[in-house]
Amino acid sequence: MTIIDETTNGVAKTGVSRRHFIQGAAATAAGAALPVAGIVGSGAASAAAGTTFRVATGKQVHPAAPWETSDGSLFIISQVGEWLCFQKADGSLEPRIATSWKSSNGAKTWTFKIRKGVKFNDGTPVTVEDIIYTYQSVFTANPSRSKGNFTGLLDANGIVKVDNETIVFNLLTASGNFPYTVSSVSYGMCIIKKGADGGAAWTKTMLSAGPWKMESYTEFEKTVLVKNPYYWDTNFKPGFDKMELIQYTSAATALPALKTGKLDAVAALEAADALSLDKSKFNILTTKAGAGFAHVHLRCNFGPFMDKRVRQAAALTIDRVGYVKGVMKGIGGVVGNDSVMDPYASADKSVPQRKMDVNKAKELMKEAGVPKGFTVDLSTWARDDINKYAKLIKTSFAKIGIKVNLFIDGSDGGGAVYYTYNPYPSAKGKVFAYDNHSWLASNIGITDWAGRGVPDQYLQREWKSTADWSGAQLNDDVMDAAIDEYIAAPNPAKQKAASKKVQERALEMTPYILAYTSNLIYCARKGVTGFEVNSMGQIIANNVKLA
Repeated sequence: MTIIDETTNGVAKTGVSRRHFIQGAAATAAGAALPVAGIVGSGAASAAAGTTFRVATGKQVHPAAPWETSDGSLFIISQVGEWLCFQKADGSLEPRIATSWKSSNGAKTWTFKIRKGVKFNDGTPVTVEDIIYTYQSVFTANPSRSKGNFTGLLDANGIVKVDNETIVFNLLTASGNFPYTVSSVSYGMCIIKKGADGGAAWTKTMLSAGPWKMESYTEFEKTVLVKNPYYWDTNFKPGFDKMELIQYTSAATALPALKTGKLDAVAALEAADALSLDKSKFNILTTKAGAGFAHVHLRCNFGPFMDKRVRQAAALTIDRVGYVKGVMKGIGGVVGNDSVMDPYASADKSVPQRKMDVNKAKELMKEAGVPKGFTVDLSTWARDDINKYAKLIKTSFAKIGIKVNLFIDGSDGGGAVYYTYNPYPSAKGKVFAYDNHSWLASNIGITDWAGRGVPDQYLQREWKSTADWSGAQLNDDVMDAAIDEYIAAPNPAKQKAASKKVQERALEMTPYILAYTSNLIYCARKGVTGFEVNSMGQIIANNVKLA
């Protein structure tokens, strides 16, 4: 039986075997939860559900609060919150509180025009002062999960009111994609009132300006939402009165409710589950997730992967094509080339694709002085797709003598062990000289990332030497310079030129293995129309109709 056959037919036998929901990379660590995995129920929803739209979501670990969210609580915030702009399902940005934006000064200055008449869900007006407070608070809040999005890019003094309808962001360095940084991609930065506590206390009111308003919130269980009567968009006319976001740790425990129609939709599921659904009863949809989902880090500053030749060798053992076809069934994603740049339009397609080459891998191991390999722990959290990916890594690395022990965190939500904030953050020049099986102090780890419409946040928070969410902890001046060039690039041509440098350096240094990049697969029962999920896993229900 081949490695791919083994991976297709079973999951790793270490850790918890129950099926966990897909909930996105930053869901826990890297700041941007993605949704759940499961199967939507057959048939129409029950009569009692007439005007209620019920969606299964992932478990939260932290409060559903702007300053603290980093997991399944993102589902909730994405409904009650509102941003200057919002990432649509196709990855582009849609104006929300801002009506327009433009850059000047070589993309170091960004001017946003603010929509008139926007109100919070208590009926009070949203002012420029509220918006400025929201973005300035990221620098002083504790905890502040979004601070890393702005590090080296913006400080509190750079956010300036021009008039009641205009805000200017004076950046520390140029950023061609800056509007994404103040969009729903920075998922915790929904606009809140000036002076408000955006921590756990915020969950009592969930005061923001989004399309939905919290009616009840039972932490770790269920949130009931009603329409925000003050929502600015006059086209906001969903075909139901309430939305229930019901949390599940495991798709298996959600199946009975899904199959009997007590749930209307699921925001993400695995390819095999999607293909098993009766197409006459379910609509299966996909969203390109950019470089979202599982990134495998090989720690560069400690442990057995410090030599880049060992990292390159490890990456050469993987049958990427076989895995995408056999396990992901061809619809779950595409073959990756170990860079977060590859899925985007700015990528340079002339960069050669890395392919499996075990003989070359063995040569590299010999050159690095470890011809017989070594033993190492791979740490991650339990979820169907991650369990399978971990087994692929284990069986692939074994070809060159690297014996991988799997440490899979099976706690609810995956937060107790792997996604701990101890140690935190990663920092340039700082070495965690141990492996405690966490996302920032493991020699190999699989960390889940939400899908962004542009690669900027991956580059700034995961790949750069100064990144705060860097599992690989690569400290490389060449990569840093290429990243800086890409971030500052003011047009597609310059972005592509810089992307090529990032892609080539990624293959040279191999701090991460991205054997594939995912599609976000989601579904809804027949009779549900207008349901969308963006690559962040944020549910877009504004135009949903139920039948």
